[in-house]
Amino acid sequence: MKTKRFSSITQGITQVLHSRTLSFILLSLSLLLGMSISHSEQMDNTILLFSPRGNNFQDTIKGLSDDLAGDAIIITKWMNNTTENDSIAQSIKKINPRLLVFLGNTPLQAYTRYQKQHSDKKFIPAIALSALHLDRQLKYLNNTIGIRYEIPAVTSLVQLRTIVKAPIKRVGVIYRQWMNDFIVQNKAYCKQEDIELVAIRMPNSISINRLSYQLKHLLHKDIDALWVVNDNGLLHARFIQNVWVPLLKNFNKPVVVGIQKLTKTNLNFGIFSVEADHYALGVQGAEMIAEIMANGWKIDTHKVEPPVSINNILNVKLSNKKNIRLNQQKLEQLDTLIQ
Repeated sequence: MKTKRFSSITQGITQVLHSRTLSFILLSLSLLLGMSISHSEQMDNTILLFSPRGNNFQDTIKGLSDDLAGDAIIITKWMNNTTENDSIAQSIKKINPRLLVFLGNTPLQAYTRYQKQHSDKKFIPAIALSALHLDRQLKYLNNTIGIRYEIPAVTSLVQLRTIVKAPIKRVGVIYRQWMNDFIVQNKAYCKQEDIELVAIRMPNSISINRLSYQLKHLLHKDIDALWVVNDNGLLHARFIQNVWVPLLKNFNKPVVVGIQKLTKTNLNFGIFSVEADHYALGVQGAEMIAEIMANGWKIDTHKVEPPVSINNILNVKLSNKKNIRLNQQKLEQLDTLIQ
């Protein structure tokens, strides 16, 4: 695998003043000993972060930590699919932070349940990162902003158009009903670049047989590529194994996916993906936090930003296997090539 990064963001050496280091040690010891922390005892700039474990999340946390070094203390609470929203309540009560950060869907969904159960409370500022379909989720949360994780189809498809020699004018996509607004928005963006999204809508509840039938129907249409949306319901392991991989085996046109792991050669699925740069996502999140700090720990607008830095990945080996002709001189512009 060959990797080349475009991002101009450099990772500086973290320097923390002695007084802040001492405060952090005391705070960490108090947490380990189970001691309660009052607002007067804690640092004014304490941030409580909830995240699943994983390399991508670690990169985002590093971006946050590097950019906020010396300005805030970040305390991380690891979460998994079995973590209850009571854990969030206990952590907030114990640490009494000034701001919350949620990475990924699992912590954000738990926080949504927490807010619903404590609707009479005034919620401290929060930001959400690395969560799918954030615009939809933030409709149900108070005092929370964030950065989208999805990259618009037009961004991926315009880049794809420069890489492959065949024309990219009609692109197929299957989506579930709840994503209708998202697809309508992406159709409009693509139209501006003379790309037509040929979309098939499915109900929110699907089966292997139903998905298989619709995907076969879509692949027989006159499409130049396939765009696979980030939807855990469509990309459940049983659907990947029994529908996507078998039916795409003989589809010798580009398949664009939204996450790098779907471009692995042994999976035989996507050839091209564009996703947010995870470290840069953390830096961008830190800039949002800095604005909130400068505003007296207040969020003025309910905003969701797009990611400012992306990584693109091309599986050259799978492209060659499917006889997809590539513009070799354009490949050096990509971040990651899977050979």
